[in-house]
Amino acid sequence: MAKLLHFADLHIKRDEKDYCYSVLEDIVAAAKERDAKFIAVSGDLFDSYADFEALRREVAERFAPLVRNGCHVLYIPGNHEARGASADLSAFNLDPVRFCARGPFDFFELEGVEFLCVPHAESYDGYRDWKVPRKQNGATRVALVHALNSTIYTGPDEEADSKTGVIEDDFFRRFEIDYAAMGHVHSGRQQLLGGAVVCYPGSARVWRAHPREAGPRNAVAADLSCLPVVAHNVELKSAGQYREYELPVDLKGAAPLPAVHRVEDALGGRDHVRVKLTGVVEDENAAREAADALRQRLGNKARTAEVELDTIPASSLSSNSLAKAFIERMEEIKPGAEEGPDFRRWLLARQYGLEEIAARSGEAA
Repeated sequence: MAKLLHFADLHIKRDEKDYCYSVLEDIVAAAKERDAKFIAVSGDLFDSYADFEALRREVAERFAPLVRNGCHVLYIPGNHEARGASADLSAFNLDPVRFCARGPFDFFELEGVEFLCVPHAESYDGYRDWKVPRKQNGATRVALVHALNSTIYTGPDEEADSKTGVIEDDFFRRFEIDYAAMGHVHSGRQQLLGGAVVCYPGSARVWRAHPREAGPRNAVAADLSCLPVVAHNVELKSAGQYREYELPVDLKGAAPLPAVHRVEDALGGRDHVRVKLTGVVEDENAAREAADALRQRLGNKARTAEVELDTIPASSLSSNSLAKAFIERMEEIKPGAEEGPDFRRWLLARQYGLEEIAARSGEAA
């Protein structure tokens, strides 16, 4: 039974090497546990050419035990390996990893499975002229591609500094692909196109503060012995998750403790958390200090913590007659004790009211 483990977009960086290598260890362990015959690395294994140049040998060696046990590791470069490149990537040998960097494609057969390896390019418009052999009877064909596909992913490519080519649906039909091991899109997704199971595993680790990095990070295990190919996610627990929250603050810029506790309870030590603090504050300096304190507190629970202030200074409402009248009325109904659920409800009502007034003032302006 031919089994393949597919991952992409690990973005190994020198200054995050320990974290990246822990995820790579998860991937190697998953391949070993499943007795995978092939590992498909579909681009952006490294975050830049400088990282590729500095770390390629020690990364390749991490796959060596699998290769010695009969596993084939296939790797195509993505757009990040070429960032700042001072040499042609195809000149590098990454033994025991099979590095397929020569464009427009590389084609070969391994143990009854045919591989079409397509390194990153800014355009694949000429693919109809590629001289790719017809699939042999009974063979399974796998494509490794680092590109966008407009059927599966319809959003913009946010990496504006490096144009990424688009693979058309016809590519999968024309070249008789059974499983397309895709890379570049950081949120996992899978679809049947042109007879192929086309799969983006998503980023193998949390690379940035972005919703595409939310949720568990995965590799994909594919069983190539049956058609259509059956593929399922393999969670990479050491990668952690990206988590994003928006919390209201009091007039001093502090978020309510129950909300902070809920965030802390959800966090794991490998997570990247981003919190946006919103509301009206009387003292901007105090608000910044509260944000710094929250950043440090969450940083003790997560791998990376970001706290952003998106607050409105009360001074900006000082000339607003509606705001003055609202504050006066709220002071009249303020609970006697500045603690407990009644005070928290009053504080939130005051904050939301001032935010609404500030928003309407902005609309009027």
